Amino acid sequence: MLDSATLASLAATHARSTPFYVFDEDAVISRVRTLQGKLPPNAGLCFAIKANPFLLPALKDLDILFEVCSPGELSICEDYGVPPQKIVFSGVCKTRQDIDRAVALGVKTVTLESPLHCDMLLDSLQASGKTQEVIVRLTSACQFGMSKEDVVSCVKKIAASPLATLRGIHFFTGTQKKFSKVEKETAEIQAFCDTLKAQTGVDFPCIEYGAGLAYDYFSSGKGEPYEDFDRLCGCLKDTCYEWTIELGRFIAAPCGTYVTTIMDSKRDGENRYLIVDGGIHHIQYYGQMMGMKLPPVTHLRVAKSPSNDSAYIPARSEQTEAAYTVCGSLCTLSDVILRSIKLSAPQIGDLLVFSDIGAYSVTEGIYLLLSHPLPRIFMYSQNAGLREVRGAFETYTLNH
Repeated sequence: MLDSATLASLAATHARSTPFYVFDEDAVISRVRTLQGKLPPNAGLCFAIKANPFLLPALKDLDILFEVCSPGELSICEDYGVPPQKIVFSGVCKTRQDIDRAVALGVKTVTLESPLHCDMLLDSLQASGKTQEVIVRLTSACQFGMSKEDVVSCVKKIAASPLATLRGIHFFTGTQKKFSKVEKETAEIQAFCDTLKAQTGVDFPCIEYGAGLAYDYFSSGKGEPYEDFDRLCGCLKDTCYEWTIELGRFIAAPCGTYVTTIMDSKRDGENRYLIVDGGIHHIQYYGQMMGMKLPPVTHLRVAKSPSNDSAYIPARSEQTEAAYTVCGSLCTLSDVILRSIKLSAPQIGDLLVFSDIGAYSVTEGIYLLLSHPLPRIFMYSQNAGLREVRGAFETYTLNH
């Protein structure tokens, strides 16, 4: 996996390419296999690719499912050669054409978010003569999914169709949840499914549950990283349902690194500021606003090697540390990445390396503001080494 020595070498080689992401394929494969090893026999994994679609090539051959939520994400799966029987086609804004395409492709499951989706799916199957497995999404009092009454109505319609098969019920309420909420939800969704079977006379095997397990970005001493997952597995075993545990952040977060260069340094009285060539448009930790929380950051100091080439070494506290506010390249007061981080004599040209950035940053950023280029993206594995999979992409052409 990507260790500090490899990262320092990478930084020296590609320092002038900042900002960039590095996604560790070995790390994400290892994490999925570790999670699979903890699952009870009646449970499997589904990766929500919105968390980081760049990890798909590393994961596509593993025994997991992939949730896609848009026609674009479905196209990404096709481009990467993800087997259709591993795809769960979700999304709140499906058209009839989207459903026709998913059915024709042969995806494993189509998620029904509304009575309209149910009617469109049944009409699509009637027109094509194809069969399709579906799951019906129960709302959690938000725009996603259906009311209990609509779920009952749709389940009855599916049961009456010779072409649709009800795989089960989908339920998701959010991310970064305390385990007490997860524990309560697993009991409640089982009770609902039991009642639904009794009410409709329709049997189905599966519950697809978006657990939204919390990933600890900000504490200085992280606890056991799988503790909540182990507790979740304890809630699922010995139940009468097959469980598909849908995870995005919890799988992808620790598998990414972001590197940015210190471009300027200045003071305003007692306040010290560093300006980097990245910013909040690239760095999206959950719950981090205006630099009020401190994610894992490493300071790599530029140094001259005997060959007179630039090299990067971890900064040591040989000089007194001082507090700095780190700001990005956007012309907005919101672009505060770190507030009051203690660093030892940072210099222009040094690097700041952000860890645990494998989830959402690469897809969630406000990338078009100021027309800066999109960051480079590298993939790393021990066997294949480092590969650039996307160069810096100019966005100014999109803004005029």
